[in-house]
Amino acid sequence: MKVSLREIHKVFSDGTHALRGVSLDIFPGEVLALLGENGAGKTTLMKILSGIYRPTSGEIYVDGKRVKPKNARDALKLGIAMVHQHLSLIPGLTALENVAVLEGASLSQVSTELRRRVEKIAEELGFEIEWDRDVEELPLGMRQRVEIVKALYWGAQLLILDEPTTVLTPHEVKSLFQVIKRLKEQGWSVVYITHKIPEVMEIADRVVVLRRGLKSAEFSPPYDAKRLVEAMVGEVKTEAVEKLGKPGERPVLEVKDLWVYDGDRAVVQGVDLVVREREILAIVGVEGNGQEHLVETIVGVRKRSRGMIKIYGGYAYIPDDRQKKALVLEMSLVENAIIGKENEFAKRGLISWQRAERFTAKLIEEFGIVAPGPWSSVRQLSGGNQQKLVVGRELSRGAKLIVAHQPTRGLDVATTEYVQTLLMKTRNAGAGVLLVTSDLDEAYKLADTIAVMYRGKIVAYGPVEEMGIELVGKKMAGL
Repeated sequence: MKVSLREIHKVFSDGTHALRGVSLDIFPGEVLALLGENGAGKTTLMKILSGIYRPTSGEIYVDGKRVKPKNARDALKLGIAMVHQHLSLIPGLTALENVAVLEGASLSQVSTELRRRVEKIAEELGFEIEWDRDVEELPLGMRQRVEIVKALYWGAQLLILDEPTTVLTPHEVKSLFQVIKRLKEQGWSVVYITHKIPEVMEIADRVVVLRRGLKSAEFSPPYDAKRLVEAMVGEVKTEAVEKLGKPGERPVLEVKDLWVYDGDRAVVQGVDLVVREREILAIVGVEGNGQEHLVETIVGVRKRSRGMIKIYGGYAYIPDDRQKKALVLEMSLVENAIIGKENEFAKRGLISWQRAERFTAKLIEEFGIVAPGPWSSVRQLSGGNQQKLVVGRELSRGAKLIVAHQPTRGLDVATTEYVQTLLMKTRNAGAGVLLVTSDLDEAYKLADTIAVMYRGKIVAYGPVEEMGIELVGKKMAGL
């Protein structure tokens, strides 16, 4: 099945022009990587192809015939299915029931024949799936396999995978790549949406790069990583910063036998850790294993059930969701820049907005924030510049402990490098950094010490040079 998109435009109701005339072809039996940073238009384009969005203008052809899918079911009838970054299985149903339920289908269709066909598809792909378990009880990697089997069972010939490795362990990533190769061998087409260069170089037959809603380049193997990056974000100039000296002896954070409950469920179980001066401790693991509860308890957003937390010299906090947890989007840069620092700019209970403006202007200059001006709305900034504002504000506190939770999530290559450089400089200057990340490359690049979190527990902990990728990958998967 050949699919063609021609001059696709998409303008959302708020005026955002997400796609600006993108054209591309998808050929039978190929793995096409759709590469680009967050906000480049990759997912929007594929949501149009899979019937979730309607294009503002442009045309879609399947085997030369013009089509207009109105919803995901329409697209599936055409042989097109999308496995989303945030999986869409129905909690409370088993894996097999989730395959059976597709709008017009009902649970009564969970027949012996359905089970036989589903298990046959899974066997051909090398999947081991516990079909009679509730999907909520399944590991994230197995849930993803259920989504893939579901799409193929209902007739998909073109499978769209949106950032499929975000929630997978290294072992699961390898398994996914093997599955993609099997799909290709059996004649299916795969569109692989990502912003991760190494994945593209390993899996793709062809790469189309989107940038700011435009098709900026197309590549065939062999790939040049530098050219791929430049097509994504332009020329990247980074400052190499090395670790200076070994971690100190004095702690800036001590956590002992920490337990946190969410209702009746223990989400953090007996965690012990220490962050010392001039040390970056990276906590890694598949998201959803207690990291968010751990971080929010350390910074005081959540109450601990029992255990001890000691912070020496104050802390700064870079949360995992800048828009929901760190910024007030309708407020100005000046107002956001002094959140948590109001007393520093107040005299007799009144804030000196002139001083606050000077401080914000300094942040804009020092951290390279691109903004119309200090009094412009934070909502007007790109995601990367919003993150720079958060990082600049927090690092300006001069705290001895930096708690950084997914600090580079969703950032382009240049901004990611910039934030990582700032964290390393802060470490070299004597602070301790608690880095919580799902990006193993980031962890190995920055960390002095790595801890693996699985189901609320620290299951491995040690100096980075002793924490090999194979060991960390197995521990992330609970092996």
